[in-house]
Amino acid sequence: MCTVTFIPFRNSIFITSNRDESPNRQSKGLTSRHSLDGPAIHYPLDLESNGSWIALADTGRSVCLLNGGFVPFIPDPSYRMSRGQVVMDAAAAPELQTFVETYNLEGVAPFTLLIFEKNNFVQTVWDGFKRHITELPFDQPRLWSSVTLYPPEVRAWRNEMFETWIKEREVYDRESIMAFHCLKKGDAGNDFIMNRNEVVKTLSVSSIQLQKHQGSLLHLDLEKNTREEVMIQYD
Repeated sequence: MCTVTFIPFRNSIFITSNRDESPNRQSKGLTSRHSLDGPAIHYPLDLESNGSWIALADTGRSVCLLNGGFVPFIPDPSYRMSRGQVVMDAAAAPELQTFVETYNLEGVAPFTLLIFEKNNFVQTVWDGFKRHITELPFDQPRLWSSVTLYPPEVRAWRNEMFETWIKEREVYDRESIMAFHCLKKGDAGNDFIMNRNEVVKTLSVSSIQLQKHQGSLLHLDLEKNTREEVMIQYD
């Protein structure tokens, strides 16, 4: 939820997320939610919000969240709902554009939401007052770092590392991308696997891979040293 990459390569789309969070905020690992009137949704479960930061629906829709919008903000304890619930609702919504344009965001902390579905790639930034919707190219690699944890100079440094890594490679696969997400360059507070004195640290790495008729969500829990994967088929 604090570092995300989007990488298209040949017949695959890779969306990968590092969760930087307090070790006291517990998660359950991969969970599936089934509904009679909507698609099944697969996600690592955040036990505090009963939501998630990344989700894959049986339709192939993929949703990924970063905390914060454009600038850092002071949290308000009176928020109406968790951002993790926005992820779940985005994954289950019947129609993507309607959700993006009309979903009620009042009383929700600022966030950046990335949704990919059938070559539609939409970014919604909620700054706490207004939503900002951008259609993104789905044929270009990109990296996001959360503004709540990483100041502009650190985000620029991380982008430079990402761009260098992209230029140096000719082939991308899930394992190489996840290895990039686990890079350590000697700056414990800002590395891709970060640790700020056990107060905030990288707890997991999650990877969605999408192909023409199938996809999967892989979840690596760094605290429990577990690796889980769910695979789906869609039209």
